[in-house]
Amino acid sequence: MGASPDATAARWIPRAWHAWLDANPRVAPAACGAWWVTLWAIIWFGSAWLSSFWPSRVELALAFERTATPHDWMIPVYASYDLAAALLPLFCRGWRDYAVVGGTILLQTLIACTIYVALPQRLAFATTDSGLVWDWLSGMTNLPHPGLYSYAPSMHVAGVLAIGLFFAPRLSRAGTTALWTWCVAVIASTWMVQEHHVADIASGIVLALVIRPRTVASAPVGPTMSA
Repeated sequence: MGASPDATAARWIPRAWHAWLDANPRVAPAACGAWWVTLWAIIWFGSAWLSSFWPSRVELALAFERTATPHDWMIPVYASYDLAAALLPLFCRGWRDYAVVGGTILLQTLIACTIYVALPQRLAFATTDSGLVWDWLSGMTNLPHPGLYSYAPSMHVAGVLAIGLFFAPRLSRAGTTALWTWCVAVIASTWMVQEHHVADIASGIVLALVIRPRTVASAPVGPTMSA
């Protein structure tokens, strides 16, 4: 017999931790969130480093994108996804619930980062070669642009759709509308702050539809993290 859906979703969380997380629901969000960020950083920054070795890169831009106007006022909307992803355990019913959506985004990241390494890309906007967000962060910190080598598929797009698909079925109509409005705004922001081209957004949507979390009807519900 194969592994249960619960066990499959929780594979990215060490099995030795499971009993401890069940017994300590108050600290489970911090433990799971920190582990998720660690795994994500290893995958994402590691792929950026490997991709940097390519001497030439492709551009997946449409003609009109090369002269598009940047919209720096959308940076907070773009960054809201990163904040939501980091705080995601706080919105879940338990660590086993979080394992589903967190594991989905990690798998999306692994697939996207494999593409980043196999298909080296660069931005083709006239105003920036690394996007407004990384330009701003680099100017503030004098650090290099770690986002310079990751474009299609967009993980902001795939990740925010994973969050929408996971949480929408368990919200009221008003809550669902607000959630999907935020998702659309984040997706639009990826282009408006010139971090992603249309091709990146389209491929991110495809990735989200292929690698998606189980619905609330089948998602496991563990101990309440706020208990």
